[in-house]
Amino acid sequence: MKPIKPLTATLIILLVLTIDPLAQVSAEETDSTKVDLQKEYYLTEARHRLFPNFSQMDTGGMNEPFFVGEDENKGEVIAFNPNLGIATRGEALQVSETLHNPAVKARVSLGEEVQQESWGFSVMTAPHFCRKNLFAFRLVDFKVSEKYIEAPAGK
Repeated sequence: MKPIKPLTATLIILLVLTIDPLAQVSAEETDSTKVDLQKEYYLTEARHRLFPNFSQMDTGGMNEPFFVGEDENKGEVIAFNPNLGIATRGEALQVSETLHNPAVKARVSLGEEVQQESWGFSVMTAPHFCRKNLFAFRLVDFKVSEKYIEAPAGK
């Protein structure tokens, strides 16, 4: 007999962040769940449209899959944009190489079928939900290539 999963509505995943949420991870650790602070990474928060108490944090590199929620949904960061702009027809634009409006594009798949692709912003305090998507993402922290220019303080 398969174990019964808890109700999704009661699923709450909490993560308490300190000033540096990754400071306790050492480069020598070989556990695949640990983050190598020497390479690029993205710390994302996933939220669910139907269950407002659901929150999940994941850290990984580009195209590194992670599970979203308790189902078999697989998430992954598929693009990074240092200064995302949206055109009037909805196209995503890279306005510059400066980290003014950093964002990641996240994909959620179930098996081989893509369920959604959406942008997760860094400068917004809450994830942005699209009408057709169940999940929304927010870029909480990141480390990217030095080719991107740090934004001036206060701008």
